Amino acid sequence: HPAMMIGRPLATRATSFLALSISFYSASSFLVGSNSNHQIKSRSIFPQRTVSQMSQRSTIDPSALILPTMIVFDLDDCLWSPEMYTLFATPSVPTEGYLDPDDPNGERGVVGMKVRGGPTVKLFEGGERELALDPVYKERRVILAAASSSEEPSYSRACLGGIEVLPGLTLRDMIQYDQIGRTGKLTSRKTTHFTLLHEESGVPYNEMLFFDDCNWGDHCADVTRSVGVVSQRTPHGMRLSEFHTGLTKYDAEARKRLGG
Repeated sequence: HPAMMIGRPLATRATSFLALSISFYSASSFLVGSNSNHQIKSRSIFPQRTVSQMSQRSTIDPSALILPTMIVFDLDDCLWSPEMYTLFATPSVPTEGYLDPDDPNGERGVVGMKVRGGPTVKLFEGGERELALDPVYKERRVILAAASSSEEPSYSRACLGGIEVLPGLTLRDMIQYDQIGRTGKLTSRKTTHFTLLHEESGVPYNEMLFFDDCNWGDHCADVTRSVGVVSQRTPHGMRLSEFHTGLTKYDAEARKRLGG
C-alpha cells in the first residue's frame, strides 16, 4: 500500500484479509487458563497424541517457557508457498504425501492443495506439527491465529480447509479466529488486522506472538512498534528454528513485563 509504505503493491484482483488462529479445545466455550483471563470460543478438538510422536527436531522445551496467549501467523510466504496472488485459479485438488517429511514411513495425509494445471500450495516445515502434538500448548490453552492480507482470500480459505497437519486435522479445523482481506477496516498494514484480532478475542497485544516473512514490508517492526506485539521474521518461510526463536523471544519479553 503506497500510502502506508507497508505491504505489497495492490494487485488488480479483489483483496481481503485472513486471520488464522488455532485452539486446542472442543466446540464449546472455554476460559483461557494460566496465560489469560479472556473468554475464548473454540471450534475444534485436537487428536490425542503423545510427546514421543513429536518430531525429534525440537530444540527447546516449551513447558519451561511463558507461552503466548495467542500465536499469530502470516500465511503467504510464511506458513505456506506460493503466494495466493500468483495463482490463476483456486487450489482445489488435494495432494497426498507424508505429513512428516522426515518420516517416510509415517502418517500420510493431504500435504498440499493443487491448482488444476498449476502449482501446489504446501506448508513450510514450521511449528504446526509441534503445536498439534505437544500437549503443553493444549494445557496452556494457547490460541493460534493468522493475519494475512491475502489478495485472493477464497484461495486462502481453500488451502486452510484442505491442507492437513495430522491425518484428518486441517488448518481450518485448528482455526479459532479468521478474517480475510485488505478492504473495509483492513489495509495492507497488519496493524489493522491486529486491531480486529484484539477486538474479537479480547487478548491483549502484549500476550500475542506474530510470525511474518516481511518480504513486502517490515510488518513485524510495524506491529511491535505500534501495538506492542512480540514478533519474529521468517524471510524464507517459517522454519522450526524460527518458531522456537519466536517462543524464546516472547518468553524473555514476558518475564521482563512480569518482573521475573
